[in-house]
Amino acid sequence: MGSQLRERVPPRVVDVCASCICDPVTRLKFLRLAKPAPPLPPEPPRRPPKRRRPAIALTVLAAALLMAPLGRVAPTEAPPPPPPVGPLEPPQDSPAPRVWLVEQSNGTEIYSNGLRIEGGPGVPGQPRLYRAFDRNAPDGSRWQWRAEPAGIVFHSSESDVASFEPEMNGILKRQGELLLAYARQRRCYHFLIDRFGRVHRVVEESARADHAGHSIWSDDDWVYVNLNHSFLGVCFEAQTQPGVAVSPAQIHSARVLTEMLRSRYNIPARNCITHAQVSVNPRNFRVGYHTDWARDFPFAQLGLPDNYLQPLPSLTFFGFDADASFVKLAGPDLRHAVSLAQAQVRHAAAGRGIPVARYRAELQEAYARAAAAATNPAGS
Repeated sequence: MGSQLRERVPPRVVDVCASCICDPVTRLKFLRLAKPAPPLPPEPPRRPPKRRRPAIALTVLAAALLMAPLGRVAPTEAPPPPPPVGPLEPPQDSPAPRVWLVEQSNGTEIYSNGLRIEGGPGVPGQPRLYRAFDRNAPDGSRWQWRAEPAGIVFHSSESDVASFEPEMNGILKRQGELLLAYARQRRCYHFLIDRFGRVHRVVEESARADHAGHSIWSDDDWVYVNLNHSFLGVCFEAQTQPGVAVSPAQIHSARVLTEMLRSRYNIPARNCITHAQVSVNPRNFRVGYHTDWARDFPFAQLGLPDNYLQPLPSLTFFGFDADASFVKLAGPDLRHAVSLAQAQVRHAAAGRGIPVARYRAELQEAYARAAAAATNPAGS
C-alpha cells in the first residue's frame, strides 16, 4: 500500500496533509509512506566472464618463442656441455727490435728508442759465467759455458711506497734515493726503475747480480739454473699487492729498456719473465719462494707475449711442485701453467711406468747435480 501511495499522491498534497498532523512521530511515519524513495543507482552492465588461461603455459610458450629462430619453436633440448679446457696456446716469440747507443756523457746514456740510463757503468761485480744445460739431456750431461745474458727477470722492490701525488714529491724522491743506495750496496739488480720512470744502472751488465737466488728457467734449447749469472735483473720500485700499480712512466721506461737489452744480447721474448715464475725453494722443493709479480705483470705493454702461459720448467725438469698458497696467489694464467706442468709430470711418469713420487725424486736428484755445476768450473 505504501508503494501505491507514493506513485498516486502529488508531493504538494502530501506536504499539506502532513502539516495537519500534530504528533511528530505519526507525521514522520506518514511522510516516509507518502514521499517517493530516492532512485537506486543503475547497476553496471555485466561483462562476459573472462576465459582463464594457464599462467604456466603462457610462460613456457613465451620462453620458447624467445629462444627459437624466427618462424619456428626451439626444441626443448638440454644445452651442449662446454668444451673441455686444454693446454693454452704457447706464447709466440717476437724478434728483438734494433736499438743502438746514440750518446754517452756524464754518466748518462741515450738510446735510439728514447731510453735514458743514469748511473754510469754500474757497480762492478763477479764476471758472468754459467752453464746452460741441454734441455734434451735431463741428467745434465750436456751443457755449454756462456758469458752473455740469456734473459731478463723482472722484480718489484716491495719497499715502502708513498702515494703517487704531487704533495708527496719529496717523500717519493727520498724513498727512491734510499732504495737505489741499498740496491747498489747489496748488488741486488742490474737496473732499477724508480717511481718517476728514471732508469738507474745498479750493477754492470757484464757481472752477476744477487737478484734471483735459487731459480730455474728454460727456453726451446737450454735450461738455466740459478739465474744470478745467466739473467739480467730489472726491478720496479713498486709493491705488487692488489691496488698498488706501477706508474705509466715506469711502464714506458721498462718497455724501452727491454727493447735495448733484447737488441744488445739477442734475448728471446720468452726469456723475459717474472721473479715468481723462476724462484724455487730447494729445501722443500716448492716453487714461489719469492712471489713478486706472481700476477698482473704488464707483458703486453712491454711488447712481450704473455709468458705466464709457459709451463714452469722447475716442475717439468727438476721435480718441484706448487703448494696451495702459491696457487692462490698466482694469477689465472700462471695457475693454468702450473696445472699444465703438473699434468706433464704425471704423463711422463706414466710413460716410464713408475709412480709420480719416484719420478719426481729422480728429477730432484738431477737438480742437485745441475745446481752444483751451474757456476762451478770444477763441477761435472
